[in-house]
Parts: sequence; C-alpha cells; structure tokens
Amino acid sequence: MGGFRESIYLSYSQFCVFLSSLDQPYNDWSDRSYAQGFAWRLGSASFRALIDEGDHIISVFINEQVPAISADVVRALKVPFTVKDRNVELGSISSTVPLELPEGDYSLQVEFIRPSSSGAYEINVHLNLGGCDFEVLRADAEIDEQGEFDIDAVPAG
Repeated sequence: MGGFRESIYLSYSQFCVFLSSLDQPYNDWSDRSYAQGFAWRLGSASFRALIDEGDHIISVFINEQVPAISADVVRALKVPFTVKDRNVELGSISSTVPLELPEGDYSLQVEFIRPSSSGAYEINVHLNLGGCDFEVLRADAEIDEQGEFDIDAVPAG
C-alpha cells in the first residue's frame, strides 16, 4: 500500500498511535508500562520515546514487508492494533498526523532509531494487516522486558 515520511514534534517522551474517535486518546503510564516501553489499551498505544521532547522524522510503512531490524534501531516494540472507523492518528500531545486505514486487526511495530550525526531523531512505524502478540523486539538499557506485560492502560485524565 505504500508509506510516507512526516516531521512531527514529540512531547512527554511518547509517540502515540490511536483511533481518532477516542475522547481520551492518550494513556496514563503505570510503573510497569513505563518499564516495558509502552502503554496499551484497545484503540490506543503509546510508546516511550528516546528523548523527552523534540522533532522527529516519522517513516510510516503500511502493509509492506517488514525488513530485519537494522543496527541503528535502539528500541523496537510490537503490539496488536485494531482499526475501527478507518481514522487513526500518529504523534504526540503536541501534534498528530491523520491516517486513513481499512478496518481490521493490525500488527503495529515501532522502531526508535539512534540519532544521526546531525542529531535528528527518527521513528519507523510498520502497520500491517494481521494480528500479532505483544513483543519487545529490541531493548535498550531503559527497557525491562522481564515479567508480564501491562496491557490495561487507562486514559490520561
């Protein structure tokens, strides 16, 4: 289906993917969700970014084969994501990018890339039809992949 690149400003150390129809799309972080690197509930997934805030280049790949994780990827996480009503948003509290997708169950893989020599931060986002399990694909020193995942986030209030 293709992909695109977008520049976006991330705040509060998080990159979010959520259904546009949610009244409260952002998640509260438990101690466990912070440690595992993501806060998840049906229709909303928040991922812990490498920095507190700043500009990021987001590369979005939709229904494309996911390549092997490159050596430049510092942190990679995969979670299930169900699209309803076709409208999804990617971004952070400060700004989002709208996306229209066919309804269905997706595998959502987010890869945080080591900053380039210019200091630019990049994130790869792979959205592929078909379900998946929760998985830490690559963990840096900040991520604790031991124990059960917390997959019951509550809306940030």
